[in-house]
Amino acid sequence: MFALPLRFHTYGSQHASKTIVKRLPQAVDKERSHSYVTHHTGICCTAESNLYTNNDVIKCGICFSLIEEPKSLPFLHSFCLKCLTKWVEDGNDIVICPLCRQNFTIPTEGINGFITNFLINTLKDREELAAKLQSKDARFVCSCCKATDTNAEAFCADCCGFICQECGIRHKKVVIMQSHKTFPFVDLQSGKVDIKSVIRQEYCKKHKGQVLEFYCKTCDVLVCVGCTDVDHLGHTWIKLKSGTDDQKSEIKQLSTECGKISQVVAKALKCVDKVRNDLQKGVEKAKADLHLAAEEFRKKVLAQIQQKEIDIEGQITKAAAENIKQIDAQKDMLQLQQIRLQTPLQMVSEVTQIGSDKDFALIFSSLKSCLSQLRDMKVEDVDENLGEIEFTRNRYVLSPMLSLGYLSVGSKKNEYNHGKRKSTATPATQKSDSSATAAGVDRHIQEVLAGVRGTTNDGTWKLIKQFGFGKLSCGRDIAVTSDRYFIVTDLDTSSVLQVFNQSGTFKRNLDIGEGLKSRQKSYPWNVVVSTYGRIFTTQQTSHVNVCDTAGTFKYQFATRSPSNVSCTAQNAELIGLAIDNKGCVFVGEYTQQYISKHLLDGSYISSIKVPISPCYIAVTSQDHIIVSSGWGGTAHILNTNGNTVHTLNPPPSVNTWNPCGICYTSDDEIYLANCAYGGDCGGIYRYSKSGQYLGCIIKHVEYPAGLTLSDDGNTFVVVEEKCVKVFSRH
Repeated sequence: MFALPLRFHTYGSQHASKTIVKRLPQAVDKERSHSYVTHHTGICCTAESNLYTNNDVIKCGICFSLIEEPKSLPFLHSFCLKCLTKWVEDGNDIVICPLCRQNFTIPTEGINGFITNFLINTLKDREELAAKLQSKDARFVCSCCKATDTNAEAFCADCCGFICQECGIRHKKVVIMQSHKTFPFVDLQSGKVDIKSVIRQEYCKKHKGQVLEFYCKTCDVLVCVGCTDVDHLGHTWIKLKSGTDDQKSEIKQLSTECGKISQVVAKALKCVDKVRNDLQKGVEKAKADLHLAAEEFRKKVLAQIQQKEIDIEGQITKAAAENIKQIDAQKDMLQLQQIRLQTPLQMVSEVTQIGSDKDFALIFSSLKSCLSQLRDMKVEDVDENLGEIEFTRNRYVLSPMLSLGYLSVGSKKNEYNHGKRKSTATPATQKSDSSATAAGVDRHIQEVLAGVRGTTNDGTWKLIKQFGFGKLSCGRDIAVTSDRYFIVTDLDTSSVLQVFNQSGTFKRNLDIGEGLKSRQKSYPWNVVVSTYGRIFTTQQTSHVNVCDTAGTFKYQFATRSPSNVSCTAQNAELIGLAIDNKGCVFVGEYTQQYISKHLLDGSYISSIKVPISPCYIAVTSQDHIIVSSGWGGTAHILNTNGNTVHTLNPPPSVNTWNPCGICYTSDDEIYLANCAYGGDCGGIYRYSKSGQYLGCIIKHVEYPAGLTLSDDGNTFVVVEEKCVKVFSRH
């Protein structure tokens, strides 16, 4: 079977449905491609003669052998009659040319209806004759008598064969052959006769012996004199020898114009080759640049890792030294107590075993006084936690934060506010500006069991920590950084974020108002932390403010309302804030009731109108937007167009419904805070992703506002009005 290469252009779209696509054998595909190029780009000359020919022209584009019975398609591409017949054997009217891939229509009379390319026959004759003449040792066997004892002396163009002297004499005696043209080898070899003059006479198939010497313009075919009187009677025809001058002139003009186009194509081909070479060079350079950048990055990262390793090792050494001091101090104290006890006890042993009554009576008073004092001695408690030191490797290998892990060091017992803590865990880096999303509460918090105060819940969550008393007056939202610091907003503070470590100890204030260009002072409402260590806050102003974990102001950006996306909103009251798992920032405008979507750098993406004032926002993994409107409001699940998909209705027994903080689990179950106090109102309520109420998970909390949930769903953090509470699932 024949076939075309896979890449081709189909011409004649009106016949596309009937087009037959075939492939040439893979072994000849390269040869076919070469043949196609040389077939259309030029004609070469044989070096050893004045023969003007082209080997590719006389080769079939299908079988790649010399063309037998050449038939030309409308595009002048010629093929063997047998090959072309087999090529179109499927019987379709529209077929693709094997060379140029254009569609052609088969004549009604079949393949024989295509014109015969007589030029190819002439070129084949010349090719064969030139090869014989150029061979010094070649023997020319007569095509008529086949005699091997004599050499042929001439070539008959009409018979397309070699003839010896004797057959040449007979040749002239036969009437039908008297008009044949013969060319002596001597004249051809000497140059007396140009080999180009060797032209085969073509005879009419209907009228035996009649030369095709006329051209019928009406039918566009060669005819003999007999045809002009019968089949082509009344047609316009010309004598070949005298009537083709005008046609040659016309063809020459067209050829010149096509030659110019050929030059343009050749130039374009060179350009294509250049583009391909440029692309290859670009690919190699890009890969080299990539490898260089990767190598440099590896070196930098390795250097950072090595430095962090040194830092952590130093922290381990420093922490161990501090604990050893405390351990040694405890040991010294215990040794002193032991010395104080040792002498009196030894004296008791001696006086009771070997002493006389006199000895006992004399020492009794002193011994009793001493033992009475020692009996009330308070033995120094041994802090077993001082012997604990542990490095926990970072489980999140692909985390954007370059962190090896966390160092946990047992410390001396220390009382604070509402309880005691046994140990503290510090990040295994001395300084880091990386942070995780608000849901990134680390599992280590679950191990901190200090500060326990009883509370009522559904039996699955237990309060393990609470802090912030005396610091918070009107807590509203919370976010957790990757190094496990809590960032809390308080409406009673001005442009200040409060930072607590994982044990609940207040560390510092982040005064983000210090860096604002307008120096405006406002009250922070919502806060989120990006994966790259940027803290985003809304403060009921027209801009979202962004700072780093050190509190340094970085930039701010404004939102755009759906009614006017061409410019930023000037009189906006921004409150709601969230970051989805794709790293997009969602900002809620309270008064005009819209949500604006941005990139982390503040670039505007889109905005949607929402049915309620978006006080708190969360975006689920299914791109659903959960919004709550706060005091006396409602909560809804919206689609990306801002339309309500589900409504989070108040629980049955709740009289005061103030839906505020929102978070969700890995299964897209929703936790919603009802910011109320007293009875069964204030609490955390659970809903399915379809908005169905599932129950209360935490009851009797005081004005809960902001929420966040750990990645594993087992640690839950709630911001109340006066403190922060951490719950663990049991």
